[in-house]
Amino acid sequence: MCTAARCGAAALALGGWVSTLAAAAAITTAPGASSPGIGRYGHAFSRPNDFTPAQYHAVAATFSVFTVEKAHAANVYGNLSAHSRAPFRTNSIAATVGTAKKIHALNRSTKVLMYWNSALHYNFYECESEVEPGWFYASPHAPAPFWNYSVPAFRKWWVSCAVDAVLGSNGELAGLFLDGNPKLERPGYVPLWGAMVDELRAALPDAILIDNGYYIGKSGAEDAGEDCWSHTGNTYVESMSNAGLPATGSGVGPAVDLKHLRWLANASAVHPDRIMIGHGSTASTASFRFGMAAWLLVVADPTKSYFLGNDGYSIDGGLLDQPQAVYRLAEACGKPTGSLERVGTTMAIFREYEHGTVRLDLAKGQAAGASICEE
Repeated sequence: MCTAARCGAAALALGGWVSTLAAAAAITTAPGASSPGIGRYGHAFSRPNDFTPAQYHAVAATFSVFTVEKAHAANVYGNLSAHSRAPFRTNSIAATVGTAKKIHALNRSTKVLMYWNSALHYNFYECESEVEPGWFYASPHAPAPFWNYSVPAFRKWWVSCAVDAVLGSNGELAGLFLDGNPKLERPGYVPLWGAMVDELRAALPDAILIDNGYYIGKSGAEDAGEDCWSHTGNTYVESMSNAGLPATGSGVGPAVDLKHLRWLANASAVHPDRIMIGHGSTASTASFRFGMAAWLLVVADPTKSYFLGNDGYSIDGGLLDQPQAVYRLAEACGKPTGSLERVGTTMAIFREYEHGTVRLDLAKGQAAGASICEE
């Protein structure tokens, strides 16, 4: 039920939103992009204040799909007199809907999504005031308690809250970004999550649903792949931005990077109709170029999918400063004419395109390892 406590005063109405990101891609072309171009996906927060007018204009002009991250603009939408761990202190549903309204005042075609975590109980959303103690459990290695999928009442509530937020937005929200899938650590949780997402789809048949998936750790273990993507149709490969980083830090090392990219390439080739959103770092132009090259090596058709570059999810974290020259290089490649190939037993890999070759040397890393159709 969409009550005032959950969603605020809003009509239970959903506009004619697209069911997948593929349909949304044709609506907005980012400035400087060729047609068809690579879709720009945006995802950010501002804490504790709201985006500035200039940032709102940049978001509305650049991104055809945009997720409002959790705990955004609490100084505007939250109740600062509430307890520090109370959901009404942040009121993240109201913040997401309010942000969507401001974006739509500038560009009605932008599809705005609400962040909704699949694994962790952050207690930032109004409906989390309904959570019972048995619905989560603590972990010393996580920033918040984990959801307990063994409780049917929790699973019903998780679906209901998300559905009510979208339906209660009076057409401002186009869907949901479902984060945390690789953290569904207990046996049997991923199939239960899949059933819950199927319920979301049944209740919101035209909504955009994105999972955060295809994660690979230092051990090479693969998490949240096809078993999640098959339910949403749209996956954001957040961990792709770690490719080319040393294993002594947040990277996994060249050998596991190669395994990851092959996993992604095979998945995208089998399902070219689905959306795979790439992710690169804007820490430097070289790192962004590396991330873009990695994505070009694996995605079935870049002109029918999306890419995100940032250095953290704050609106000041590089999202609005992505090197447009690298996008133009990538778009000038045209369509892929081959698949990912490896040069012998080296860590050098490549893929042929209509107008050049994309090359990556995983051993050289992000600083000097990428070439995008520049020969």
